[in-house]
Amino acid sequence: MSSLVDDICELLDSYNGRDKVVRLACYACKLYGCVQGEKAWQSAGSRLSNARLMLRLFDDIPMIRHTYNYGLGKHESSKIAALLGVLANMVDQVFLPVEKACWLNEVGVLKLSAETADRLEILSTALWAASLYISLIQTFRSIRHSWWSRDCLRADDACEARKNLDIRLMIQVVTAGKLCLDITHAVSCLPSGCLWGEKIGATKVSAIATVSSVIGIALYFARKRLIK
Repeated sequence: MSSLVDDICELLDSYNGRDKVVRLACYACKLYGCVQGEKAWQSAGSRLSNARLMLRLFDDIPMIRHTYNYGLGKHESSKIAALLGVLANMVDQVFLPVEKACWLNEVGVLKLSAETADRLEILSTALWAASLYISLIQTFRSIRHSWWSRDCLRADDACEARKNLDIRLMIQVVTAGKLCLDITHAVSCLPSGCLWGEKIGATKVSAIATVSSVIGIALYFARKRLIK
């Protein structure tokens, strides 16, 4: 029991961990509100979503440092991996100020026309979806690399290494599944005519996001156990 409490406290003590918990609470509230027809619960979910946005307003400097430290990805094993890493950083770097501009317009600090505001919202969602898609490609490449590494372990004394690779492979496969859910969610927020934009109802979108949030927390603990 003490270990479980310690794990939960450690999850809540970190920025990324707390964001995962708030995300789960956000979409769980929205899902319950949609199913029960309770606008108060949907409003609670929206406020939790705004709380996550408030915290992301200050992510620019850490993101700039991460992009600078990554550079052109010379430490990556291949040029394709480096290209994907640089592209992911560029998309995330652009997303943050675009999302900030959308928020500043929403609160009235920026005076943008309705058309410009709509375009910024669409761009923000498109960047979010693009970032997820790049992450999915990177995850598929990691899965392929893990399979290759596993096939190279033929000797009997490699049982422990094979077991660790199997666990890593399972985590990567689950991560790919989570990213597919997140991409479905992101694209559904795009305007009608963009793939399946606006074709999935609010209840299904909330359910998809809730399942993704639960998987995200489960992956957090699974990775933590793997590191130990």
